[in-house]
Amino acid sequence: MRDFSPSTVPLTDSNLIEASAGTGKTYSIAIMVLRLVLEKKISIKEILMVTFTKAAVAELEERIRLFIRQGHKASQGLTIADLTISGLVEHAIRQTSREETEQQLKDAVLFLDETSVLTIHSFCQQTLTEFAFETNQLFGSETLKDIVTLIESEVNKFWRQNITTMNVNLLGQLIEHGLSRADIVSVIREHISGKKYFEYDENESYSICDEDQVSFSNTIKELAEKDKEIKECVYDHIRNNSDHLKSITEANKYAKTSLLPLIDTPAQFVNLVVSKKGTGYIDKLYGNIIAQHSECDELVEEKNDLLQSVINKIYCHAIGSVTKAIDQYKLRNSLLGFDDMIVNLHKAVVHDGNNNLISSLQNKYKAVFVDEFQDTDKLQYEIFHTTFGTGKNILFYIGDPKQSIYSWRKADIFTYFKASGEVDNKYGMNVNYRSSAGFIHAMNLLFKPHDDFDTFYFRSQENSIDYINVESPEDNKKGALLLNGHPDVPVTIYGNQNNSEIAETVTAQIINLLEKEDYTINQKGTSRRIRPSDIGILVRKNKQATAVKACLAKRGIPAVTIDDSKILQSDEAVYVLYLLEALIDLNRSAINKALLSPFTGYDTKAVLALNEETVLNDFREYKSIWDKDGVYSVLMKFVSDYQVRALLLNHHTENGERTIANLFQVIEVLHKVQSAKQFSALELVSWLKRGIDGMQTEGDEFEQRVESDEDAVKIVTLHKSKGLEYNIVFAPFLDLDTKIHFRFCSFRDTETGDYIFADSQQLNPEQQQIVDEQTEQENRRLIYVAITRAVYKCYINKSLANYYKDSSLVPFVTSVKGINPMLISFEEPPTIPARYYYSKSDEIPETNNVKPVNFNLSQVNWRKISYTSLAANHAITPKKELQHCYK
Repeated sequence: MRDFSPSTVPLTDSNLIEASAGTGKTYSIAIMVLRLVLEKKISIKEILMVTFTKAAVAELEERIRLFIRQGHKASQGLTIADLTISGLVEHAIRQTSREETEQQLKDAVLFLDETSVLTIHSFCQQTLTEFAFETNQLFGSETLKDIVTLIESEVNKFWRQNITTMNVNLLGQLIEHGLSRADIVSVIREHISGKKYFEYDENESYSICDEDQVSFSNTIKELAEKDKEIKECVYDHIRNNSDHLKSITEANKYAKTSLLPLIDTPAQFVNLVVSKKGTGYIDKLYGNIIAQHSECDELVEEKNDLLQSVINKIYCHAIGSVTKAIDQYKLRNSLLGFDDMIVNLHKAVVHDGNNNLISSLQNKYKAVFVDEFQDTDKLQYEIFHTTFGTGKNILFYIGDPKQSIYSWRKADIFTYFKASGEVDNKYGMNVNYRSSAGFIHAMNLLFKPHDDFDTFYFRSQENSIDYINVESPEDNKKGALLLNGHPDVPVTIYGNQNNSEIAETVTAQIINLLEKEDYTINQKGTSRRIRPSDIGILVRKNKQATAVKACLAKRGIPAVTIDDSKILQSDEAVYVLYLLEALIDLNRSAINKALLSPFTGYDTKAVLALNEETVLNDFREYKSIWDKDGVYSVLMKFVSDYQVRALLLNHHTENGERTIANLFQVIEVLHKVQSAKQFSALELVSWLKRGIDGMQTEGDEFEQRVESDEDAVKIVTLHKSKGLEYNIVFAPFLDLDTKIHFRFCSFRDTETGDYIFADSQQLNPEQQQIVDEQTEQENRRLIYVAITRAVYKCYINKSLANYYKDSSLVPFVTSVKGINPMLISFEEPPTIPARYYYSKSDEIPETNNVKPVNFNLSQVNWRKISYTSLAANHAITPKKELQHCYK
């Protein structure tokens, strides 16, 4: 792998750039785009840039706009700050002329609005729409954003037609064993997303006829009767030998406490003995009972296997039936799901090999950049490789396999390995421009404490990810975090007993950073105190973010959360639902429920003290406003009447800003939905209920927004933190494990490369090993992502609980202990000072309030108006009067 330089890399063929964290990937792409315009004379319209999130699209597009405009300034002889850009422009001028270079960049500036910076789904959708004939698409297809509602509807039909009509006895056993509509919905969702259910074969029929149902039911009944018969024999044995059992039980201090009182109730006694099977004294005292009962265990296992096989048949039957119905619905209504966009384009390009389509795309885009390439899946890669990897186009894949953390959405690290073997050139970006020199050295030690350390758990596999030490720039200007005037240790590791203690330790150390003048950031000769906005706390789960934020809030430390939480799953959405339900069903009980919320601050006593007639009249008025002006008007009237904003902000309410932000976002979403879909009040309430219950929603408007842009600690989930950086990082929950916490799990089939999903309880030992290995690999990549967000310092909390003794963090912590305390230190956790409450430092600059601009128009016949006034309702002038005005 060759060293990469964006200023000199040949702009030709297919290329893979492996860009480690903090090495300036976005900057490099923008520089290469500028070079394509200057050196290859490629129009900005003919360059395609694909990445995987809307935020990444916005960042990349902004950077390209900036660099093109700066290049245009440089071509005019103006001075710009970036010497690389000015050098490229000067080189182009020497190769051609100033006039030609200036015209090229002027044209690029003019066409900036036509720049193709797209997400993968946007690219597929745009291509399918533009080349509808070549891809056999219906013209005018729309995007199906809420596919879960459609899935649930079709599953309900399947349930009515195929499940409720089953043999009653068999159905009862299946439901008791775990059959549910929710699980069928999960199976269908995974299948539609492109994962294969490990029991499903599309060529097989899985319907269960009446005769089979009766046969299954009879078999289960026979097994149950045998089980009952054996258990009765065991119970009789206990009754007949109760005196002996009491004697041996009383002689053992462990058995005496828990088992002696149960001997007279044989069923309870047997259940407890069997549950403790394997314990030394249990096996010694009651071995004969366990032996007699073992046949029951075999019968139960046989019964469970039979029931599970029937449930698997139902899952497979549902996959064939429900997905067919969904496809027909989408066809009738000209709808495309997000996964359909990729599947359909892949079919046209790869499966059908449509040369006209491929040729058209090659002519449209002369150069292609695929950013965040480590997050691609097999189908996405095959689309780009087949279309642009033939040698006719310039193709760059840019990514970091060490940051591949989206396997749950089929991001396939092995696709990255495949591409690595198929491209013409491979380059590496290994100079870290994000972090200070000291932190870079500590990071190298943590991820490679010795030469044979298996950082990413590939255990000498043919294709693997290796950690290569990153370098600091020769003129690293990041400075350092100082403690008592000397550089602080870049990585500090604390040991904590439990999660509650971890939250306390994080809070205590943040207090030290904010309050102690000994901590300063020194950069370019200037020194300053630590601010809340310098700090980022990275968590794995939303509930961890909630716990840490609550701990900070108790001490008045400002903090905001940036995660994947959906606004409709927030507490505020539930309280708004109670309010809307009270407006529909006007009775005192519903109104009391609506008023017992953070929005009013009322407790039960205060609600009961309200005048019933007054409250009812108020809510009748609210309902009238809703019917006349919509949900937005009525909810804003409620907010105004009950002074919700002042209540939450002025009374030091815990998480007051979060509550306000969520409330207004819920109001905005409801207004948008009601306006777009023309919902009645009942329909809107029903839609909100489904959202609260977990209905899938697509779009940025459904993700919880940051509650404040003030100087605050940022609490971010690991997946959201990718691409971000913080001066000081806290990584308190990196004890990741390989245990499966959900009913269904997914993994990559090592032979076919397909993603498989299965019931986690049915995995065979080989599949379980594959799941454990792939989970461990991703856990270690998550640890890498967390640590590499830091500029100066990272605090890590290692849980000492026995549950985490084999966590993914353990190999790193144990390997670095004692090697170099100047880079990585192990310290005792700090404690929170008694009665501490944060007050903003005088050193932190206040946000300047922008004064309103007042101006007068020089022309008397012109007037200034707002956009709102343009949309305001105006009096209607009768036609006759209007005609009279012109006479």
